[in-house]
Amino acid sequence: MVPKKTRPATRADVAKLAGVSESTVSYALSGVRSIGDDTRDRIFAAMHELGYTPNVMAQGLAGAKSSLLALLFPIGERGFDESDFEYVEAATAAAAEAGFQLLLWPNGVEDIDALKKIVSQGLVEGVLLMEVRAHDPRVEVLQESGTPFCLIGRTADHDDLTFVDADFSQWGSMALAHLSELGHSNIGVIAMSEELLEAGYGPGTRTQGPLIESAKELGVTIVIKNVNATIRDGRQAFEQLLADNPEITAVVGFNPPALIGALEAASARGISVPEKLSVLSFGISDIAANMTVPAQTTIGVDGRELGRKAAEYLIARLKGDTTSTLQFLAKPQFVNRGSTAPAHRR
Repeated sequence: MVPKKTRPATRADVAKLAGVSESTVSYALSGVRSIGDDTRDRIFAAMHELGYTPNVMAQGLAGAKSSLLALLFPIGERGFDESDFEYVEAATAAAAEAGFQLLLWPNGVEDIDALKKIVSQGLVEGVLLMEVRAHDPRVEVLQESGTPFCLIGRTADHDDLTFVDADFSQWGSMALAHLSELGHSNIGVIAMSEELLEAGYGPGTRTQGPLIESAKELGVTIVIKNVNATIRDGRQAFEQLLADNPEITAVVGFNPPALIGALEAASARGISVPEKLSVLSFGISDIAANMTVPAQTTIGVDGRELGRKAAEYLIARLKGDTTSTLQFLAKPQFVNRGSTAPAHRR
């Protein structure tokens, strides 16, 4: 005998279990009308018990809010790694706590037509923007549509925007001061690609300029290799660094896949870290830093803090806060995991 399929729970089932009308359930989901906290708690408890999931498209047709947020992250440009995931995971959790679902939108920065479509159709209530450029075309689209948004990053002109970001201007001076104290005066840098820098990608442009200035002030020689985010490019960059500058005793990385390639090339040459080569990385998570042997000393920020704060800022805008200045710059955190040591002279 074939067992009967279980009927999906309906809004009427939720109303009956919670002891309210169906319209009250609708109000709890849409926020169109105010209801008491006790009533709302009973409704959501009934939804959880019955496994009821609102039909987002049906809500949209009925004029209700979708409770959907989009996170725009152009994955194709430099990939998506463990450090990026911390931002997304924290933002997703913060959104869920406020009753929203966060969708990852991986289209490119220049895919403006797709962005216009998603906001014009009212599919999402708000947007989080990552991989922000100095002059980011997505910002203008969101402003013209009236869609609330928050940047994880900053444009060049950001005075009137809602954003969270790292204070990249301090990273280079912190790194070089640390390495200089250890006696390193010739340092290689494996950085982001020229393409990203030319596009005005914030982390790259805001880090590399101050890094060069800091080297001049400290009297330290740095050689920068801007490469694509691949392990192979990192190997080649490291080999070229040593071929052209055999006196290099330390490497700073702001390109995680490429730095892994550099570490592989160093190991193949018998150059041990940190005894013969000090390594310091920018902007990677604790998990990513501990994926290599030895673990990498880092300068960066807590991606989880920024991801959560970005979602909270966006939700504040959705709830009608149009007056607060919601902007946050995270101070850099230095974590010594033992991959730097006094300079070794080859």
